[in-house]
Amino acid sequence: MANAGLSHISGFSDPTASVFLSEKGKKSVAKAERAFQQGTRRMSVEMARVMADTMALRTVAIDAAVREAIAHGATQLVIVGAGYDGRAWRMPELGGVKVFEVDHPATQREKRARVAQLPPARVTFVSTKFENESLDTVLEKAGHDRTSPTCWIWEGVVMYLPREVMLATLASIARRSAPGSTLIVNYHTIHRQLLSRLMFWLIGEPQVSAWSPDEMAADLRSAGFIVREDSGMVDWNQRFAQGQAKSERTYYMRIAVAGI
Repeated sequence: MANAGLSHISGFSDPTASVFLSEKGKKSVAKAERAFQQGTRRMSVEMARVMADTMALRTVAIDAAVREAIAHGATQLVIVGAGYDGRAWRMPELGGVKVFEVDHPATQREKRARVAQLPPARVTFVSTKFENESLDTVLEKAGHDRTSPTCWIWEGVVMYLPREVMLATLASIARRSAPGSTLIVNYHTIHRQLLSRLMFWLIGEPQVSAWSPDEMAADLRSAGFIVREDSGMVDWNQRFAQGQAKSERTYYMRIAVAGI
């Protein structure tokens, strides 16, 4: 989720963000926005702007890849580790697409309570404890059609998984991908800056795995996917924010778009 008030991405907004924020989160965002509007240049405000730009750029880059996949025939969207993804409620392009959100039961219970505040969306919630059931099995039970092209979103997940777990899940995705399917995977390269590594450790999400673009392409190729595009924060900044976003410290964040 990103907040348009702090972001440099012109025209970007996420109307679902306020629904998913906690009360504490809403107060923090409001405080940062007030400080920004008043011209405050405290470190906390600058960090909030970097985070807003970073998340907004990642979001719009993935949105663009989703639109392209739908334009080329994808009839299903599967979001692996969906969390509080709001695309099914905010992207009109998904109106005719069957959306599956796969995540832990506890996360989905909380999310379903919150989305009751939003207009209905065509979403099938697929609850699973990933350590107990394969992605292939739970999607089969949920009605996913493995013979129709699927767009897959794997955002903000693989960097927290051991590589062998990532590869096992990737194999399940490949088994359920008909010709014409697209996989959009967000990953991280190695953090060479101590501040970046420390930030992820402090929020309780230390990075477990990292890939170079060549390494990610090789892993995707091993499952039958061929990378069509691999881009990073510098590319997204130029494409979506005319180079004005505060995102230079998040160079390690990348997205590979691959087809099968």
